Amino acid sequence: MSEVISFRLDKDNPREARAREVLHAWYAQGFSVRHVLTEALLALDEGQHQDEESEFALDEVNRALHQVIQMLERMQNGRYVADDDQPPRAALTDTFVASVRSAARPGMKLD
Repeated sequence: MSEVISFRLDKDNPREARAREVLHAWYAQGFSVRHVLTEALLALDEGQHQDEESEFALDEVNRALHQVIQMLERMQNGRYVADDDQPPRAALTDTFVASVRSAARPGMKLD
């Protein structure tokens, strides 16, 4: 069963006036108001989910960068030793660590 949703857009409110223009433009192209609002709401919801996923990915990148910075600081101080209290290197692959080791300056000791 359908639900009736009714609202007004005030032409004196800049955001609502712009929303009216968009709605009228899509309507002029042959789309129903129902279709336009349904698509807009679904796109808004999808955008929020993408924002949440992006935020999670950024957190993961920040954690990995923090680990890299700590490792580089230890290398710079000449005391690169794997810490037992650090979590396993899931974020830093063996390939990445090998690459950093190969780029280290001569004279640095990396165990």
